[in-house]
Amino acid sequence: MEFKESWQSALDNLCDRVLSIRSAIGDEWPYHSDPEQGVWDTTSDGDWCGGHWVECLRIAGELLGRQDLLDESAARTERLRQYLERDDMFRAHRFYYSAARQYAWTGESRFRTLALAGAYSVRSMAMASNGAMPIGTQVQVRSTTISGRDKVCIDNVHPNLILDWWAYKETGDSTFIEGARKHLDLSIRDFVLDDGSTLEFIDYDARTGKKLRHYTLLGAHDDSCWSRGQAWAIAGYLRAWEELREPRYLAMGKKLLGYWISNSNEHRIPPWDFKDPKIKESPQKVPLDTSAAAIVAEQLARISILQPLPREAKEVSDLTESFIDGLLNYVTNQDGNDNKPAGILLEGCFNQPKAYANRSELIWGTAYLLFALYYLKTGRIVE
Repeated sequence: MEFKESWQSALDNLCDRVLSIRSAIGDEWPYHSDPEQGVWDTTSDGDWCGGHWVECLRIAGELLGRQDLLDESAARTERLRQYLERDDMFRAHRFYYSAARQYAWTGESRFRTLALAGAYSVRSMAMASNGAMPIGTQVQVRSTTISGRDKVCIDNVHPNLILDWWAYKETGDSTFIEGARKHLDLSIRDFVLDDGSTLEFIDYDARTGKKLRHYTLLGAHDDSCWSRGQAWAIAGYLRAWEELREPRYLAMGKKLLGYWISNSNEHRIPPWDFKDPKIKESPQKVPLDTSAAAIVAEQLARISILQPLPREAKEVSDLTESFIDGLLNYVTNQDGNDNKPAGILLEGCFNQPKAYANRSELIWGTAYLLFALYYLKTGRIVE
């Protein structure tokens, strides 16, 4: 796939944005920013997406030839070490995007050890009764309060499993693959509806594995389809196919993508919830979520650079360009006349039910778009 001039411009702007964010936050961790005010809301520990910022720094350091950024990405990985024992599904994201990728980049064994410790810790969370991966008793996402070893969300096919793929390749321990399959297949059975939409949360009886109820935390209503959850599902099943090459996971990814494309705008950007009743009344007033589209774009970019690319995946890889180009309609550039810095990904929606950062620049949206463009530019993934 040709790396277009517009993509290079966006990649340059995103790297510049990493630098401007770094200057604004100091030793804190970026979370979200209101593009009108331009002030970053930060955390002291990275919250659920600290690993994403580590990888943003590493990529910018590599592309800009900045050793100081590479050094900071390694140092911030060490700062995350203290959260290894937190009973939190997002440990997999936290240590995959930091420790696992730091090991691939530096070859330093301390990062491999840290990533493997995270992988085994997360894998141990699985419910013995049905193999479901829960959110955990200490799950950390600002603005939410839910937790528990009996609670499972659609997200879990990506955040919970991402270290499984890496750890299996490092160790050959089939526990990672067997556990991932159990959760993926359970999620197909319980979370994916006939039309290709997904539920957000399900509570299970941890002892028997029986499904108790479904509901939403970040969606419009209990039977709705929260678009960032749909994005995690798409990315999770396509990643499972990438790693295992099992046709049912590619088929599921395509089914979920079909629903997305049928219900998103012309740029592939979804509403914050596909089933928000207000869409029919006044769709222009319903927030979009570019961060959800960026999650999908990152996984599409991964597949598009596979060599050789199997024929059955071409239908998926062919969507990459439209997702990237769609997202770039929401990225500020140097030619803009609104006095905003270049490289801001606009219209991210974090938590619409609480009207929290619901039309904002979200650090994970920036990260996933940066990752996607990096893969397409270099033709490789550091892992």
